Amino acid sequence: MPTYSQNAWGSDTAYGEVFYARATGRAPEMESSKATAKELRGLLVPKANVLDVGCGAGHYLRSLRREYPFPFSYDGADVTPQYIRLAKKAYADDPLARFRVAAVEKLPYAAKAFDIVLCCNVLLHLPAIVKPLQELWRVTRRTLLIRTLIGGSTFRIKQVHEEATMKGMSDPLFDKRGEPKKFHYYNIYSERYIRWLAGTLPGVAKIALHEDRDFDPKAMGTSRWPDEKKPADLTEIWNGWQVNNYVLQPWCFLRVTRK
Repeated sequence: MPTYSQNAWGSDTAYGEVFYARATGRAPEMESSKATAKELRGLLVPKANVLDVGCGAGHYLRSLRREYPFPFSYDGADVTPQYIRLAKKAYADDPLARFRVAAVEKLPYAAKAFDIVLCCNVLLHLPAIVKPLQELWRVTRRTLLIRTLIGGSTFRIKQVHEEATMKGMSDPLFDKRGEPKKFHYYNIYSERYIRWLAGTLPGVAKIALHEDRDFDPKAMGTSRWPDEKKPADLTEIWNGWQVNNYVLQPWCFLRVTRK
């Protein structure tokens, strides 16, 4: 059975093309990729090896190469084959970049294989995070850095996919049980739960968590998008917070360090 992330994004080629444009410099770097690169100061050193789980088309690597202009190896893993094809195309001339199709629930790497493991903007879209977190930690030698939604309370959110037009007599959104026919998760976890969950991992030396407020508000919002072309998950700014439609986004970085 495929993971949900395959169902949500595997059939939508638009996301992959945006990632590819960012990876190749035809579109600006994501604010989150720039912030993530800064988070690795003092950690990403020459000859280190990095694993990026949920790498898309490798667009975070662009920020890493800019921030750290010295040799380090990068492996990107993503469950969506289209993204991996685009990543290999974008970095065909980078001998230190490798990409493969893989799911976060079952990573095809040896234990403690990577100095640094990244997983950004992924966990919020998964139906469960215990096994993914355990797998990410299993392949981490030194530092695991996660970016996801962490707040004061835990919410299980399903963002329902709607077609542009609704017609016919059958319910276009929900089945007979009232469950959405097409959706993706947009979950928020409490800081208390995340700290507890990270604390169950073996060999943890330190757990650090802080808000990601390192972004330029002018780089986000509706001003660049005509209403008829506005993406469903466009991040906008409200009162200094990043928001998605009606959902406030408490983006945080979770850093877990081994003993």
